[in-house]
Amino acid sequence: SSSSNPLAPASVLAAVTGVSPSVSSTIGAGGVADPLEAISGSPAALTGSSGKPEVFYLGAEYCPYCAAERWSVVIALSRFGTFSNLHLTTSDSNPNDIPNTHTFTFVGSSYSSPYLDFAAVETADRNGNALQTPSAAEQTLASTYDTTPYSTSTGGIPFQDLGNRYIVSGSGVPPQGLQGMTWQQIAATLTDPTSSVAQPIIGNANWLTAGM
Repeated sequence: SSSSNPLAPASVLAAVTGVSPSVSSTIGAGGVADPLEAISGSPAALTGSSGKPEVFYLGAEYCPYCAAERWSVVIALSRFGTFSNLHLTTSDSNPNDIPNTHTFTFVGSSYSSPYLDFAAVETADRNGNALQTPSAAEQTLASTYDTTPYSTSTGGIPFQDLGNRYIVSGSGVPPQGLQGMTWQQIAATLTDPTSSVAQPIIGNANWLTAGM
């Protein structure tokens, strides 16, 4: 799908896709609890269109928790491949819902990696209008794993399936910490391992990297 949202500026893209290994190493878990829930049994591996292990992401543009999580998802996936046409958006403007969290959207983007396939579905735009629809297989994944014992709530977003080996439900990054910050301001923190904004973003990305 195309996106009417603006493309991420080169400076923001460089910051989020090029986090220094030394900063990542210093931050480590960044105070973020392990979000990886191992899938029990011996499920079939989840592979993408090119046959590589697939990372599947399900979210919505209006969701502030998805907004916060996407910063970590982009960092983690950029360690294995390259995004193209990554666009900017914000979460919804509802004052009771952590409004206008600055983030990216995966609508209109593409991802290339020699190691992973990435499939993303944003079900609604920031105004709650229908946007993308999961395929039957993707809906089956969500129905099977976006529930107990892997998630505390059924059908919650953001939801991620890492190759049918790990499930990640919810956001490891509290969106409250990004309130009032622009994309450029958030991106600028990613060089500072002492930043209270960077620590959960990069710490969560490190967990996702481990899962991938």
